[in-house]
Parts: sequence; C-alpha cells; structure tokens
Amino acid sequence: MLLALSPSAEQAVERLLFAEQAPLSLVASALEAAELERLAAEHEPEAVFLSPDLPGLSAACCTRLRSEGRLLVGLALDDPSASALAAFGVDTIVGPEIDRERLRTAITGGISGGAPPGDPAEVRSESDPLARRSGAPEGTILSVVGGRGAPGASECAASLAALASERWPTALVECDLLGGGLDLRLAADGHDGSLLGLVRACAAGDGALGELLERWLVRRPGWPPVLLAPPEPSEPLDDLARPGAIATALRALAAAVPLVVCDVGFLLEEAGETTPVARCHREALASASAVLLVIGARDRQVRDGLAQLDVLRVELEIPNERLRIVSAGLGGSGTGSHRSITAMLTEQLAERGLALDASLPFDGRALLRAERRALPLAAARRRSAYARALRGLIDQLFLPSVVAKARERKLRLPLPQPTQPREQEMSLP
Repeated sequence: MLLALSPSAEQAVERLLFAEQAPLSLVASALEAAELERLAAEHEPEAVFLSPDLPGLSAACCTRLRSEGRLLVGLALDDPSASALAAFGVDTIVGPEIDRERLRTAITGGISGGAPPGDPAEVRSESDPLARRSGAPEGTILSVVGGRGAPGASECAASLAALASERWPTALVECDLLGGGLDLRLAADGHDGSLLGLVRACAAGDGALGELLERWLVRRPGWPPVLLAPPEPSEPLDDLARPGAIATALRALAAAVPLVVCDVGFLLEEAGETTPVARCHREALASASAVLLVIGARDRQVRDGLAQLDVLRVELEIPNERLRIVSAGLGGSGTGSHRSITAMLTEQLAERGLALDASLPFDGRALLRAERRALPLAAARRRSAYARALRGLIDQLFLPSVVAKARERKLRLPLPQPTQPREQEMSLP
C-alpha cells in the first residue's frame, strides 16, 4: 500500500499503520499529488490510502491511478472530507475509528479479482492469432462522448467507426453503461459476448484472447466489428468498476485492433458524487488517445455540451491536444440557423483555447434509410453531407498512414490586437 495522507490524517491513523501488527505493508509515502503519481508508477502498489486534503489531489489524479489498477481507499475525518472523496471517485471511504481487520478487509476485498495492472499483451499467448507482434506499435483508442439530451454521440461513434473500417481494421466498443441499445440495432445478444467478457478474460489472464474476441465481436454488413455492452450493466457492475478493469480491457483490445472507437456514456458525475458507472466512463476517457466531444445543436444540448466540456478539461484534466469538438444535428427541428450556432460555438470554444473540428448536419433521408436498413447514418447514405463531414473529420483526426494514429492538435496562434492611433494633443489658447 502507498500512503498519500496529510500530516493531520496520518496522525489520526498512525496507530494502525506503524504498529507492530500493521494490516498491510507500506511501500512509500507521498506528500503531494505529483509525487503520488510518480511513486505509484515506481512501486506499483496494489492500493493507495489517501486523504482529500493532500496538496494537488484531484479527481483526474484519482482517475489516472484507478486506470492503472490501483485501489483507492479514502480517509475521511469529517463529513466534508467524505463528500470530497466521493467526488474524487475513490473505491472505499473509511473513518479514523476503523480497526486493523476492517482496514485489511476493505483493501484486500477490493483488490481480489481485479484486473491486473501492466502490459495487456501479457494476457495473450504467442499462439494467439491476434497477438501483437514484437516491437509493433499499439493501436489508437478514440473515445466519443456527448452531453445530456441525446446529442447524437452514439450515432457519431458508429458512423465514424464504419467509415474508418474502410481504411483500417477497426472495432466499435459500446462503453455506455446507461443502456445504449446497440444490441437491438444489430439484433444481437450481449450474452454471447460483450465488454464484460473481455474484462473478465483480462482479469483472469486468459491466453486465448484473440480467439475469444473472434467469437465476441458482432459482425453485420455495413457495420464495423462491434463489442457490445453487457445486457444488464447494473448486475456485473462490481466487475466493470474494479480499478483498471475498463482501461486494461481497452488496451488489450487496442493491442489487437489498430483502431478502437469507444461509445462512452455521458454520465461522469451525479449530484457531486462519482458513482461506479461514472468511474467506468471516466476510465474509458482517461485511457483514450483522443476524446471526441459531440455537442447537439439545440439550446439545451449546447449548454449541456459546454458543461461536459468543462468537466473534461477541469475535473478530468484532459489536455486540449487530446480534445476534439463536433457539433451535430445542425439544421434539424428545434435548432437555430447553421451560421448562428457555429458562430456561438466558435466564440465559446475560443475562450477555452479550442476550435470546432467539424459540423455534422441533420440528414432526414439518411435517417430514414438507416432505420429501414439498420445501418449507421454514414453507411446508409455514403454521399450525404453527414458522411462527407465525417470523412473530413477522419482526415483531421488520424495521420495518413497504414495504421491509424491520432494527430496532435495544431495550436492556433492568436492574432495581435490592432493598436489604436494615439490622438494628438493640442494646446488650448
């Protein structure tokens, strides 16, 4: 276990940690969040015992630690501390009155059965046909997320993956644990294989991951290979929400498939608390090479999309270089004009140092054809304005190579403000 406690918090539980019969072995102690992440990478502890008042500690730091398979146990000295730990998304919250056995049970219970940290290639044998070749680069993970109010993020992820599969081997992963309904569109049964199976296979160190993927991936004409979400995500939530479970599964899939497109649910927090579902969604975003945010064109969707953007940038600390912004549904019912929405979004994004990467128009003909043929929008009408806009986005997202690699965002330099000519002073008589 790695300690990340403030002096006051450490003093409150020093009887447990430094006694002769301490419940767990301590590998190091961090005095601030930056040192915490460095020590975690160096010592690879199974658990981190932290307090919310550690200097520099944030929700993003906790998400990165969990994505590497570290169990987070928070020490709350009072109610505000407990609320802060819940917002950070720790796995377990304990009080200073906890005894040795309860602390040992809280930590070892969360560790047992979790996804093993480390290289996901270790869970595949040399005979695996999809095993990564020695020295070959890993694939790219693109996470697509939206705000509340159905802005079209799931459709954008499906259409983008369908178009990208024409250039590179691509897999679409349904990481929306709120019930995306992709199994209904594909007329498939998630019990035959889903993200849950991949998570459990990685946790068990299964050596035939490639063979299992061939059985779990759903293949339909006009669709990329799809890995569905569990049929009832609330039932196996304990397996999915374990530290590092989602991240390890996505990395293992990206080691076998050059491009992985993740459809991530919009829920990243709820009433100031990071729920298990939100922890899974955050982990999928933290492990992505790039994050694509889809903002709807209606007024409420724009407000929710900008609020989601602030969560991504401020709470999860996703840098602007990894963020891409798309406006969807332009020209649909209940939306303003294309020019006014684009101008408003451009101004709002410029204040955050970002730019609009693409505008996806509403296409009624493609929607009717997609519903009739059960296809993604871009595959239902390949020459539509929606498909052309997505192809342009793909050209901006990835480097022009055999293997899809995410581009780094080009920083736009601000233009200097024109100086006003100084008025000449005239002496009055």
